[in-house]
Order: sequence, then C-alpha cells, then structure tokens
Amino acid sequence: MTGSIDPRRLTNLYRLFDKDGRLLYVGTSVAPQNRWEQHAREKLWWSSVSRATVEWHPGRTEAMAAERAAIKTESPLYNDKATPDEAVFPYQGNRGPRLETQLRRATTEHHTALDRLAVMVNRAALAGLSVAEIAGASGLEESDVEYLARRLDRGGGVSAISTPYSREWARKIADRIDKERATKQVEGEQA
Repeated sequence: MTGSIDPRRLTNLYRLFDKDGRLLYVGTSVAPQNRWEQHAREKLWWSSVSRATVEWHPGRTEAMAAERAAIKTESPLYNDKATPDEAVFPYQGNRGPRLETQLRRATTEHHTALDRLAVMVNRAALAGLSVAEIAGASGLEESDVEYLARRLDRGGGVSAISTPYSREWARKIADRIDKERATKQVEGEQA
C-alpha cells in the first residue's frame, strides 16, 4: 500500500560521518540508498559525507527510538528534529512542538530553501548565464546571487560564480593563454 507506514517493517538507523569522523546526521529509513540520494539532491552538507553506518531494527518504532537516543546523546551537526529534553519525539505531549523547536525548524526550512536556491543559481551559472542574467531571470539582486554562490561554497559545494574556477573565469584564462600563444608564434615566425 503506497504511502502507509507499517511500524513493524524492518527499518534502519543510519549515521553519516565526515572524513574526520564527525557525526553529521542521524536518520531512519526502510531504504537508506533512496534516502541518501534525496539528501544528495537537497542538502549542501552531503558533500562532506565520507562514511555511513547502518543498523537494522525490527520496526519503525524501535528505529525511531534509537534515532531519538542518538540525536540526544551524540549531537549530530545537522539534525534538528527535537530538543534533547523532549521526551516524546518530536512532540511534547499533545501540545505540539516547543516554541524553540518551532523556531529551529522554521530556521532550518529557511536555510534549506536558500540551499536549494543556491544549487539552482549554480546550475544556471554552469549553463552559461551571467550573474546579471541570473538576477534578471530570478528577480533577485545581483548581490543576492553572489551571496547564494558564497553560501554554496561555505556549505561544502563549489559555486561556478564565486570560485575562480567558474566558466567565465576559465574562458578569460583560456583567451589570455591563446593570445600569449599567438603572440609567441608570431614572434617565432618573425625571428
């Protein structure tokens, strides 16, 4: 049955680590590879992942309990589901999330939206659009486009706009090299 969650279905708890062994994220899934592909599309921190561990649990309930415990005791860098003192995950009784959790989630959603926008701006740059063209097409200011490029760089990605390895920069370097080569060739022929 599509869309239903069977609490008795075999579920894994996975941990994602960077090259230095820092715990980046803890999550649960019945299909970790699919979940990781989703992270790769949506999370800038994904490029920092170098190792994963997976432990299987007999059901979703057990896996989520293990996830709660791991988030609380291991403090992964990018998890933001609940504060450590929330006993019932992710809600505290029937009152809903705590105000701090709501604020943190809103901030996380904002950052996620900015990350997605940064990725799209980078795709536009890789397609050959200039900062001005991206700004015009998106309704952003050029300074906002440049901010998004820096955001991608700081998040572990590489922006085609803000790095010296952008297409525009590469074209300028190639043009300069071609001019130098042509000049040397002319000088060689004249000598």
